[in-house]
Amino acid sequence: MSKRLIQTILTLCQFDEKFQEKSLSLLLIATRIMDAIILCGGLGTRIRTVTQDSYPKTMVPIAGKTILEWELSWLRKYEVKHAILAVRHLAEYIEEQFGNTLHTDYGTIEISYSKEKEKLGSGGAVKQANEFVGSKNTIILNGDIITNFNLKEMNENHLKTDTMGTIATTKMRSPYGIVDTEDDNTILQFREKPVLDHWIHAGVDTFKSELLERFPEKGQMEETIFVSLAEKKQLKAYKIDPKFYWRSIDSPKDLQDANKEWKGID
Repeated sequence: MSKRLIQTILTLCQFDEKFQEKSLSLLLIATRIMDAIILCGGLGTRIRTVTQDSYPKTMVPIAGKTILEWELSWLRKYEVKHAILAVRHLAEYIEEQFGNTLHTDYGTIEISYSKEKEKLGSGGAVKQANEFVGSKNTIILNGDIITNFNLKEMNENHLKTDTMGTIATTKMRSPYGIVDTEDDNTILQFREKPVLDHWIHAGVDTFKSELLERFPEKGQMEETIFVSLAEKKQLKAYKIDPKFYWRSIDSPKDLQDANKEWKGID
């Protein structure tokens, strides 16, 4: 949006209250750098022994703040000023806790809510939330991630490419100890929960917003749009530097470990 057009809108707002209400809303959308969609609609069945189904998994506390608070603060640190929460299960709990703004250590972030009436899957949730998106590129974030990697670097890498999307990847740590043996089964060494060689999807993505309309009405992103983009060579990976923290909170054990390990965003 040009500076001249912005000035024209502001001038017209002085004379028409109805125009003012609609136009200022559009102006805020048009001048946003990058929006984020956070997927918060999961049932959290594997962590229900902690939540007792009284609050969503994204509201589980870690080191004094909920997962969602940490995510919103992390986004705001990297100049994301508007987050769309794709909610379903216990949606009212999140809305009561946050309302439409959150004041973080890095500034205020505006919050919108995309409410699913039925289970849509991650792809369908993004497609529905797209109506609130006003930026040229959009971050999509799972609602159960704790991380402090450099989101600015990932987004800059995305903007330099001609592809439609960039997904963050990280190396997976084995949940079990590994035993290395020789051919005759002589044990060489034990490795306690080592980092494996494979890269996994880290639950953080950046897409050109024009793509969001092509997401499925229902279904998972990884099984639909990711497959299609990969076949067309329109998807890049951003490999998270291992010096940064990343953990998906999927179980009580993950929660226990995160509370011991997590040192904060900075």
